Amino acid sequence: MQRARIGTVELAWYVRGEGPPVLFIMGLGGRAADWNAEGFLAPLAERFRCISFDNRGTGASDKPTGEYSLEGMADEAVGVLAAAGHARAHVVGISMGGMIAQLVALRHPERVERLVLAATHAGGPTVTPPTPAAMQALIPDRSLPRAEVLRRGYHAIVAPGFAERHPEVLDALLAIALAAPTPEVAFARQLAAILASDRLARLGAIAAPTLVVHGTADPLVPPSNGERVAAAIPGARLVALPDCGHLPMWECPARFAAVVGDFLAGRG
Repeated sequence: MQRARIGTVELAWYVRGEGPPVLFIMGLGGRAADWNAEGFLAPLAERFRCISFDNRGTGASDKPTGEYSLEGMADEAVGVLAAAGHARAHVVGISMGGMIAQLVALRHPERVERLVLAATHAGGPTVTPPTPAAMQALIPDRSLPRAEVLRRGYHAIVAPGFAERHPEVLDALLAIALAAPTPEVAFARQLAAILASDRLARLGAIAAPTLVVHGTADPLVPPSNGERVAAAIPGARLVALPDCGHLPMWECPARFAAVVGDFLAGRG
């Protein structure tokens, strides 16, 4: 772990592998460690210098008071890239991280080589909402132990039946979350930043080659959202991951890593 002062916050960031730099931006309430699914980051680190970080409010990064904005978090992501010694990199974002990545490409186009947007949406009134069960996962039940709240949340956002077939994956996710819990107030600030951001009308200005990746069984950000993002970005390519929910690096790590790696290498 390394730390960098970026504006008013200090963010924790991490590097794995060697090669062309790739900046990974995590989603709502998640930490950099949530990228570390077995079979996902390791093969990419054989080809790329993988740079990840804890967004403000999560992991080992500062958890400031006051409002958060996706624009501010995009600028902080670019600050992490600079701290890692790179003027330009590929950018991969998932869920809220994909929203931040959109804004990195819009606000700092000179910084983005290629762009991967996974399990994300464009904001605003056209967003297809989560399923009722996935929506409930965004509202913690304080009457339950934290571990049970988290387990139920993960269960609600993966593809139907995945949690029953792979309880070890939920155990791994739960261990990461309990080792570095995201405070409820920080989660709420990140969620408020998501709800305040509408980027759809601006996506046509993204010039970086873009890959949109979406699970066909995503309950939290249904796949029509990915279709809308891909349609709005000139030349964007859409790849559907069959029977995958909201966490492709955990649900189909090898397939997700291959799709991302080939695109970043210019072969997809």
